[in-house]
Amino acid sequence: MSVWKHIPWKASLVFIVILLLMNGLYYYHAKQILMNNEKEKTMLLLNSIIANVEKAAAGEAYVERLIGEKLRTAAMAVKTRLDPDIANVTNEQLAELKQWAGVDEITLFVPKGDDIVGVRSSDPKDLNISSKGWDTIFIAFQQMLRLEPVQVGMGQSLPNFWSGPIDTASSNPADVNKWGYYYDGTTNYIINPYVHATSFQHFQTSTGMTDAIRRVTQDHPHVVLEVSVLRSDKLLGRNRNETHPTPSHWYSERDTLFGQYRYRDAQEQYYAEMALYESRTVMYRAESEGKHVLKSFSPLVMDSMKYKGQDSPLLIEIAADYGEMEHLIQPSLWRSMLFMAACSAFVVVILAVVLGLLRKNKESALQDAQDVYVGNIETLFQSIREQRHDFINHIQTIHAFLSMKRYDDLHQYTQSLVGEIRVVGELVNIKDPALIALMHAKISQADSLHVQLEHDFKQMEQLKLSPIKATDVVKMLCNLIDNAFDATGELAPEARSVRVSGNITGRHLQFRVSNTGPAIPSELQHKIFERGYSSKDTGTNSGLGLHIVTQLVVRYKGIIRMKSDDGITEFSIDIPLS
Repeated sequence: MSVWKHIPWKASLVFIVILLLMNGLYYYHAKQILMNNEKEKTMLLLNSIIANVEKAAAGEAYVERLIGEKLRTAAMAVKTRLDPDIANVTNEQLAELKQWAGVDEITLFVPKGDDIVGVRSSDPKDLNISSKGWDTIFIAFQQMLRLEPVQVGMGQSLPNFWSGPIDTASSNPADVNKWGYYYDGTTNYIINPYVHATSFQHFQTSTGMTDAIRRVTQDHPHVVLEVSVLRSDKLLGRNRNETHPTPSHWYSERDTLFGQYRYRDAQEQYYAEMALYESRTVMYRAESEGKHVLKSFSPLVMDSMKYKGQDSPLLIEIAADYGEMEHLIQPSLWRSMLFMAACSAFVVVILAVVLGLLRKNKESALQDAQDVYVGNIETLFQSIREQRHDFINHIQTIHAFLSMKRYDDLHQYTQSLVGEIRVVGELVNIKDPALIALMHAKISQADSLHVQLEHDFKQMEQLKLSPIKATDVVKMLCNLIDNAFDATGELAPEARSVRVSGNITGRHLQFRVSNTGPAIPSELQHKIFERGYSSKDTGTNSGLGLHIVTQLVVRYKGIIRMKSDDGITEFSIDIPLS
């Protein structure tokens, strides 16, 4: 039971709370580090996905250019088999030529008023079809008829030829085609061969964008939830300024060009806009489809994939399973926590050992203080025994004066006794045995040196509760008083004066020792605290007194100050008791 009494419960509780807080902060910090590592890994994966998607997009663009070149070659071949005048060309001829040229259909467009109309075609659905509402394509037709290079910000432009991106057929919304347009001025019509996009879509599925996205999601099934290529203008709800808007169900107008976009959230437009504005990958966390996901948007600038010249860049959207990422870091996090727990246990053991050592040191210090206290009490008792002996002698002397009726001598004798009694009473009021003994000795020394010694001590009973050893207090005051006595030695006896004061206020111990005498020159004031320095030329002073005092004050984290002017030199000490 005695062991538990020595445990500082309040300090231990504070330490445990601090330790728990540190462990909590370490857990949070370790989790953040591990999650950041996972995010970096995810970022590398995202960059790899983006690179694969861009590579697949470049491959698709190359294939689409090859198809465009094939359509140009087919158009030039068809021109050699047709009459340059549209009036001499029949639909049956075009139906025969499409198989010979290796295309699916052929349509011939001619200007009619403010329109350009398909007047001959191997596909009856294209007969009399108007291009006036086709916006970009209609502009391309006008440039071709003027024999100008086609510059509409999209598609594939070659000499006397232009091919638009793959899109839905206006004459048959069930078809998705790739068109080419040829006009060199030798005919009065534009030759328009086109092919169905079935083979191109098969390429996308097998080795193109669709295949690249499928392989990425299959290779990382536990982390990557989806990859999609999105039209940024659709995602952000932007409307293009078009006279004839493209129908929303067309191939070029779909929201998700490739992949699936299922994990939508309320913040997607904000971060998509940021990715476009800053031209970088933006990552953020969101809740979607009942999952905690890590989403990213990355701009994909591929001119060949743009159907409209004024379109915003495409965006690659990737959704990763944040919950799965947290699950992946759990083993590493548990290892970190076990390490922290072991460190905490080690710290507790070290603390217990330190507390044990401190307790032993405290007991040793208390024993030393008790020994000093007992010694001081013994000194005081010895002084009282001596005064008792003197008291008997004084009584006998008083009795002798009374017997001889020498009243004047008796009055003078008792006056000196009253002074001694007053001094003893003042010493007892100091209430600290060590200081009482010290001042008793210094008063006797002051009498022998003809120095007037004054003292004033308050609250000294609190010294026994302080961490300052009584012996150190005696050392500091003794050295300062001795220095003060030496400093008055050059004065006449009536001018020699030393004052000692002490007080404990605001948990600070303060001593002041002042003396009369010549001022210490300012250029020497910083030297007097140095070891071995002395202003005395007699050779009797070793120059250690003030150095010893300084060392003791520093040990207790206190401050010693000195001021010397107008014939008064004062040393002050301020030591915190906490």
